[in-house]
Amino acid sequence: MGKIPHNLKLNQCVPTNLVKLYNRTVEDEASRFKISSRFLAKRDNENKLALVFSGGGNKGAAQVGMLQALVEHGFEFDFLIGCSVGSLNAAAFAKSPDLEGVKVLNELWQGLKTEKVFAPGSVFRGVRFAEKRRSVYSNEGLKQIINSLLPEMNFEDLALPLHVVATSFNTADEVWFNEGPLLYPLLASAALPGIYPPISIGNTDLLDGGVLNDAPISKAIELGAKTIVLLSCNTVETNKPFPERPIETIIESIGVAISARLKRDLSTLPLGVEVLVGEFSGPYGLDWKDFSHADQLIKRGYDEMSRFLSLNFRKL
Repeated sequence: MGKIPHNLKLNQCVPTNLVKLYNRTVEDEASRFKISSRFLAKRDNENKLALVFSGGGNKGAAQVGMLQALVEHGFEFDFLIGCSVGSLNAAAFAKSPDLEGVKVLNELWQGLKTEKVFAPGSVFRGVRFAEKRRSVYSNEGLKQIINSLLPEMNFEDLALPLHVVATSFNTADEVWFNEGPLLYPLLASAALPGIYPPISIGNTDLLDGGVLNDAPISKAIELGAKTIVLLSCNTVETNKPFPERPIETIIESIGVAISARLKRDLSTLPLGVEVLVGEFSGPYGLDWKDFSHADQLIKRGYDEMSRFLSLNFRKL
């Protein structure tokens, strides 16, 4: 079973700017920054430890740094959950849930460029949003990335169980995958509306899972997790300057909706469930097509998560 490392002892919980812990210890009262001794308790079938990766596009690099800090501190997980770009990060880590797996992700993100993520020849033009087409870009670049990481792999081939979410455009339902080939569920989970084409599986047109559940801690709870670590590319409390351009207003408004859903889920946690949240660790206003800051995001994510763990856990 997954575990929080047995050779670490909990000190008084000290939140950092970007890493916080949420729990609900008494009815109708959400309490932050208070970790019970059960957070270090031995895992069993009734107390699973889940790792959840949110969506976030190019900000997903920050998850790699946070993940490295967790692995270095000895965290082991029972299962992984991913949404959008977080599904790709989760799948790669589920294949090799150790520092070697983190290294592979680190090298991938350090090597990403706009023309690699968005298929060659798909030069961005604003008019493409008005043309009669299913998406601005094809997903060939994304498909190549997935195939390089997870060539012809199935969910069943992974070292840890993985669940990824997509959104049904037809029924407005969450659609979850945890078996069979990985490629098309991952493409569906990351099919950013209007940017990448929808993926048809069965009779359903699927879009990015973040449309309905960008930070799916609800699925971890449904699967029995009592302790959840969420690597989020957004923030729980929004404090952003109002954008100066219409397209930025649209994009940032989606982020506000995502934060609202996460805030609501954290404020209504079942009793006895604790969620450690590592938030987006990068600057606001990052161009969604710009992958040149991956190294900075990885470092910031690593530094913030490491600082939190150092403040709150000490070796016996």
